[in-house]
Amino acid sequence: MAHSTLHFSLGWLVGTAASAPAFCRAWMANYRLSPFFRRWFLRSYLIGIYAVIPGILRRMGVPDAICDGWWMNVFVLYPLVNRWKHGAVTLGPLVLGACLGAQYVILVAAVWRARRRN
Repeated sequence: MAHSTLHFSLGWLVGTAASAPAFCRAWMANYRLSPFFRRWFLRSYLIGIYAVIPGILRRMGVPDAICDGWWMNVFVLYPLVNRWKHGAVTLGPLVLGACLGAQYVILVAAVWRARRRN
């Protein structure tokens, strides 16, 4: 489970990085942030799920030779991460907790900012 958590977290980081420029522009321009939060959360979670697809295929019985092939790098560098950090017992939950914490802190800051403006 920790290994899937690491892959999910890395996908989450990729989704967050893809959403960050538009979100930061909206924050600086004082736009309503709810649509940007929705896109950010959806994008980060969907890319996180996308990054775990080779692990799901492996659980469904697809051979390791296929799941660890170079072509599976389209799933957020899945085989490369496997070679870099095999198992990820502590790193996966740590990165996931940091991602959750960061999203929560930014969401609370946005609510605080909106309440302060009103």
